[in-house]
Amino acid sequence: MKTKSFLQFVGPSVVMMMLLLAAPLVITFYLSVRNCAMEMEVVKVEESTPFGIKETVTQRAKMDANGRTVQTCSFVGLDYYRKVLGLDDATPIADEPPADSKAADAKGIPAASEKASNEFLGALRFTLIYTFITLPFVLVIGFLLALGVNSASQKLKGAFITASLLPFIITPVVAALSIKWLFRDNGLVPYLLSHFGIQVFWMAQAWSARLLIIVYGIWHVVPFAFIVLYAGLQGVPQDALEAATIDGATRWQKMRYVTLPHLAPLIVFITLIHMMDAYRVFEPVIVLTQGAFTTSVQYLTYHILLQENNPFKASAAAVLTLIGIVFLLIPLLVKTWREQKQGV
Repeated sequence: MKTKSFLQFVGPSVVMMMLLLAAPLVITFYLSVRNCAMEMEVVKVEESTPFGIKETVTQRAKMDANGRTVQTCSFVGLDYYRKVLGLDDATPIADEPPADSKAADAKGIPAASEKASNEFLGALRFTLIYTFITLPFVLVIGFLLALGVNSASQKLKGAFITASLLPFIITPVVAALSIKWLFRDNGLVPYLLSHFGIQVFWMAQAWSARLLIIVYGIWHVVPFAFIVLYAGLQGVPQDALEAATIDGATRWQKMRYVTLPHLAPLIVFITLIHMMDAYRVFEPVIVLTQGAFTTSVQYLTYHILLQENNPFKASAAAVLTLIGIVFLLIPLLVKTWREQKQGV
């Protein structure tokens, strides 16, 4: 293919990726190394009272000629990254009063840096647990479903495929709400368990809330693995299967030495996609727990932006989330690159 034709073919895609992916990432990183605060000015305000005019001194945001607040922005480097990680809490935050560390120590309240460290480590710990627990279940259940549908009769395949894809078609928030309604105190699952003398308050305990988030992750992503592996099964070479049958291979041997090697690239693909999505888990955390019992790295970014009203620190948390995804994917990408280079 000529260079001109190649550029015409891939050019639109590259431009769209730059606009939709690269530009937001650059802007997010730019915000993460800056800090902006409103400039305040001292003014005298006269108030009319029953006892006459009273003059008070107060502060207000300085306004420019167009009536907009004047802000002072400065470069803070990696200070916000250290604040998110709990390594340093010296960076000033706009509109946040200084903390009295002595009073906090006297009351037994942990320091801000210690609290930030605990929050980030807790969010990272659960995010990794969620990622690596759901992954094997997604692969195994998806593969078993693909085998079952592939061996079903032609009349039933359409119904089985439709039923299997329903959890994946549902939007994440609705899917998380479905899990919540099933396991809430007056939901269907507690009602059925009560007939066996089992009473579990799923939404009121940390372990059960985390378990529900993991169940949601498996239930919602298994259809994706199923449809990819089912499509891969359609391309398994029948000649190799027939030759293995003639040689006396068992069903397990045919699966191990013929089917699975053929599906290996698809399994790597599913692993890459799921790890990227699982590391950014957000919807089930906010729907099922509202961050009460557990948090994720993505939810921590949302919490910083909403509760602290600090887009600069939230941008640093978002960049750290992206860095975590890259670190998770590096081993798989390196392995895939080496296999492709060797022609495996």
